Amino acid sequence: MSAVAWAIPARAESLLDILPAPETAAGQAWAGVAEMIMVYYDVPNTGPGDMQCSLAFFLTGTQNCYKAQEESEFSAVSRIVKGYSQFAHESFGEIPVAMRWEEARTITPQDIIQEIKFERPILVQIEPPANEGENKGEKRAVLIVGFDGGPDNLQLIVNDPKIYAPTQNPYLEFGGRIRDNSGQYQIGYADFQSFLKWSATLYKIKPD
Repeated sequence: MSAVAWAIPARAESLLDILPAPETAAGQAWAGVAEMIMVYYDVPNTGPGDMQCSLAFFLTGTQNCYKAQEESEFSAVSRIVKGYSQFAHESFGEIPVAMRWEEARTITPQDIIQEIKFERPILVQIEPPANEGENKGEKRAVLIVGFDGGPDNLQLIVNDPKIYAPTQNPYLEFGGRIRDNSGQYQIGYADFQSFLKWSATLYKIKPD
């Protein structure tokens, strides 16, 4: 009597073509996240200056390349997703290209798999624990650009432009690993949700 071996196909990782971009100055990680999304969707740079400064100019009308101090990273990047692409195309006399999106607090592993399979990055807000010397943690915007595994053991691939001190990296502290020293990490879905305090999501981002 012969035994039949059933092969269980392994789920390969799925990763969008979005290179990580480290922050150009302290506090500018949000601009790196916004730039990654706009470059991915081929949204033109309206100027003045580089893309990150152009995005800040869109938000504030000033040329200092910074968002308003009181605005959160997630709010700033969300406003860029919702409005910059239409503004940019109109600035060049082109047909306006608006973005679609949906908002949620968090989304399920199945939703993440679907978004990446449909080649859509996911903007999320996290609040890692405060580093030594800080009074409280700061709310941050980061970009989910891929995954590994399946719904029951999902690993997220995250582009985070913030430059962390080696001993104060929340991804490493909570079981993740560095994939790219320019700011790409892999971390378990549950750890990301619980320990990095995932609290807001913009997903189904797609040109209309």
